[in-house]
Amino acid sequence: MFSDEYTQNPYPIFSTLRSEQPVTMVQTPDGARAWVITRHEDVRNALADPRLSRDIGNLYQALGRQIGKELKPTDEITHHLANSDPPRHTRLRKALVFAFTPKRVANMRPRLEQVVEGLLDELAAQHQPDLLEGLAEPLPIIAIAQLLGVPDSDWRQFKIWSNTMRSTDAADPTGLLAEHTRELSAYMADLIAEKERHPTDDLISAMVHAEGDKQLTPKEILSTAFALMTGGNETTTALVTGCFAALLTHPEQAKRLKADLDRLPQVVDELIRFSSPMLYTLQRLTLEDVEIAGTTIPAGEILMLSPASANHDPEALPDRPDELDIDRPRPVHLTFGHGIHYCIGSHLARAQAEISIRRVLERFPDVRLAVHPSELRYRPALLARAPVALPVRL
Repeated sequence: MFSDEYTQNPYPIFSTLRSEQPVTMVQTPDGARAWVITRHEDVRNALADPRLSRDIGNLYQALGRQIGKELKPTDEITHHLANSDPPRHTRLRKALVFAFTPKRVANMRPRLEQVVEGLLDELAAQHQPDLLEGLAEPLPIIAIAQLLGVPDSDWRQFKIWSNTMRSTDAADPTGLLAEHTRELSAYMADLIAEKERHPTDDLISAMVHAEGDKQLTPKEILSTAFALMTGGNETTTALVTGCFAALLTHPEQAKRLKADLDRLPQVVDELIRFSSPMLYTLQRLTLEDVEIAGTTIPAGEILMLSPASANHDPEALPDRPDELDIDRPRPVHLTFGHGIHYCIGSHLARAQAEISIRRVLERFPDVRLAVHPSELRYRPALLARAPVALPVRL
């Protein structure tokens, strides 16, 4: 589906689309089609447009009509806020936002720092350390597991499940994806039952024992936990890896940052903007005819909105948008979205990136890529963009 040229460097293609065809209809061999939106202004407006639906049931019906096959989403993906429209989305976000506030994330930082330290201890002992495999992959899994109340001993199994869901073809020819989905769903159901009997200070316990307008149904609790343990891991892994890739391929900028690490909270947003780990947001469905950049998109069509393209749009960022500049003030980016679906976990994702970068640069000030930057390879992906590996010399 993806050319290798696009997979390794999508930005020249995005640049051409923004200037020549900012609304582009693409189609797969099986008949599925979508409209790709690439300009910053159009992406931002679309993200906040109530005429564009995130209801997963509607999206599956539309896709099924295109390919001539009845599609039905499973309970695991149907009942969480990212796949819902108001009013359910409003209710779910209100019930969950407490777990991701800046204050709550600040309280998590000491434990995250301990986790990072342990992972770096393991990396330091390796002959060929890989920041993706050794740090950026396990860290988000452990962070979300702790947030949900999963025992520390189980995160390695979650890594296996998460890797399967990220890397297995949706057609699932081996049946491994379906098997691991069932396993994760069963685990979550058991964990929810345990938290109902013996609540602790974690998100699942809070969801299970919530009352009033913050009370969730059993399916909503399962779906929320499932979404956090799968989608939240992949996107944050891509974000953390992308930040490191940006720094390590720009050693002069990394050197300047190392000289003043107190700047890191501000610099992280430029690293995120430049690396743009989200190629596309979750798809939207037009509920009525919608005009974007002079093109009328009929009702019932699927849209793919590209933050990666928007983040490099010279109309939004006139000063060298395709270059990394750690001195850039308040860089404009849409990596975490915009509007009611703005990423609820953005503070936690930023914290993981900040802590990881700070400790790597403090412990290993001479860290560098173990390969030439041109040898970094990116895996084909529809949503989150990350290297296949990030080998380093510490």
